[in-house]
Amino acid sequence: MQNQDTTPIYKNRFSDKVALVTGAGQGIGRAVAIRLAAEGAIVGVLDWNAVSTAGVVEIIKGHGGYAVGLQADVSKQDQVTNCVEKLQSTYGRVDLLINNAGFDRPGGFLKLTGMSFVEVFNVHVLGAVNCILACAPIMIDQRDGRIVNVSSIYGKVGAKGESAYCSAKSGLVGFTKSLAREFASKGVRINVVMPGLTATPTIREMMNPKYQEAFVRETPLGRLADPDEIAAPISFLLSDEASFITGAVLEVTGGWGM
Repeated sequence: MQNQDTTPIYKNRFSDKVALVTGAGQGIGRAVAIRLAAEGAIVGVLDWNAVSTAGVVEIIKGHGGYAVGLQADVSKQDQVTNCVEKLQSTYGRVDLLINNAGFDRPGGFLKLTGMSFVEVFNVHVLGAVNCILACAPIMIDQRDGRIVNVSSIYGKVGAKGESAYCSAKSGLVGFTKSLAREFASKGVRINVVMPGLTATPTIREMMNPKYQEAFVRETPLGRLADPDEIAAPISFLLSDEASFITGAVLEVTGGWGM
């Protein structure tokens, strides 16, 4: 189920785990869902787009994995809660949560409105809040839970014309660190990953090629990331190998922005 033959898959690493991946219909979320299933997890594939969700579920099941499609707008707490309740009632637990759902309102700051910020924060930050509110009580009862929030290197360094997006991604870092302190004694670890520019369908289709080329020139490794290269460190942070890691910010950027 992997896209890159060079990416190692640990087939039984999550054999007893149930995962929820948001924004899982394409890009990084899709890669994470497929990887976790390949490593043995039962995966809740959550996205607002039912068609893309079904496609990912079909890929996972076609390779002998286990997945269930879930449709929700993560900014709506009742929709998220219903999905998590469905996952728990079907499989008895929720162990892994990856908050990856994203949304952007690019443009110069003076051309944006306050609502532009609200819309972006509602998906990135409130979406993560809603998912953790639904999943954390289950994880705490189990005395075992692992959460990864997907931020962006732009949350660290900023980007012209991306003030709403950068603010939301930066907010995820503070949110993660706060919960890492709060949840550590309850058996729940939470970390954040900051990807660099990644070759997702959104980037390929919507980002001007000249900006992609400029980004690549400034990246020491000289290319964009493949979504699998973001999924791999996320998988590590969710695994037992990362049992002493919480509140960490992991940059996966090919050296860009260091």
